[in-house]
Amino acid sequence: MAKASPDKVKVTGIQQVCVVVNDLQKTVEDYWNILGIGPWAIFPFGSPVIPDLKYHGGPAWGKYRGAVTQVGPIELELFETLEGASVYQDWIDEHGEGLHHAKFLVEDLNVARVEKAMTEQGFPSILGGHFAPPEYKGHFSYFDTLTPLKCVWETSNRTGGTPRGATFWPEDPKARSPAKVKISGIKQIGICVKDAISTAENYWNILGIGPWEIREWGSHVLYDRTYYGKPAWAKERLAHAYLGDLELELVQPIEGDSVYQDWIDEHGEGLHHLKFLCDDIDEVVGLLTEQGFPSIQGGHFGDPKEKAGGFNYIDIPPLHCIWEPVHKPKTLPVKPFARVPAD
Repeated sequence: MAKASPDKVKVTGIQQVCVVVNDLQKTVEDYWNILGIGPWAIFPFGSPVIPDLKYHGGPAWGKYRGAVTQVGPIELELFETLEGASVYQDWIDEHGEGLHHAKFLVEDLNVARVEKAMTEQGFPSILGGHFAPPEYKGHFSYFDTLTPLKCVWETSNRTGGTPRGATFWPEDPKARSPAKVKISGIKQIGICVKDAISTAENYWNILGIGPWEIREWGSHVLYDRTYYGKPAWAKERLAHAYLGDLELELVQPIEGDSVYQDWIDEHGEGLHHLKFLCDDIDEVVGLLTEQGFPSIQGGHFGDPKEKAGGFNYIDIPPLHCIWEPVHKPKTLPVKPFARVPAD
């Protein structure tokens, strides 16, 4: 019999991942032009749309602008702070523009219940409130779970659709993106951690996310690993869990040069990349390199004759995010050596 999680908050799905930016309009246009992501619904948020806005537990005033678009199973969101209190601007001031939070859903969509359960575990809401008349039944809340989960998590009872008061970009519904690489779905959210097993245990115990498979990864699996365009050797430990079509990945650098250790050294543990699938990894990397976005780490695995699998990390500064195109093989070349919860 499968073990049950002791969680007080049971996550049923991940709906959204968010990037915080200084110039939302420019970033929207860059996503459309570089990766074909869009069209975007741009909407006002914060005061006075949220009459009971709370920031770190107290009443607050803050005005924001958001943008959302659906990328396969996941909604991609951008947020820009216009004025006042903001966890978005707090993040930019400390870490710079980039991936900020992911959003989970619970079965009953009861945000007040989730707030109570998270507070009891030591994770009070850092930004929240009610939105969207009539009767302001919309409810959202953010939680600082950076210490155990290496990520800020949000929940709300909004499950998708166009936000109230939104306008669209491009305005022409028949517009076609000029992007040479077009993404049809976000398949993975990647988080850099110092201890993959303990972080997976925290996800299982706090949010009920799992089960997790733990694998050793690195140059012993890859036949042409590169780091900033040069041959490299390194080892990592990976943990994977699935929520529907989305994979949540924890990456622990063990030794050698890697973009994961670079990230931890510069930013600390946290959200690192988003993954999309492609049929020809070399073609995609070539097209992005031509636009000034070369691979910062990559490699192939499986049978070279079959082009069985490959990955590359591409840092795209205008998008404030590292994107990972992957040619996925039928099976990974290494089996899990551990699971969370343990068998």
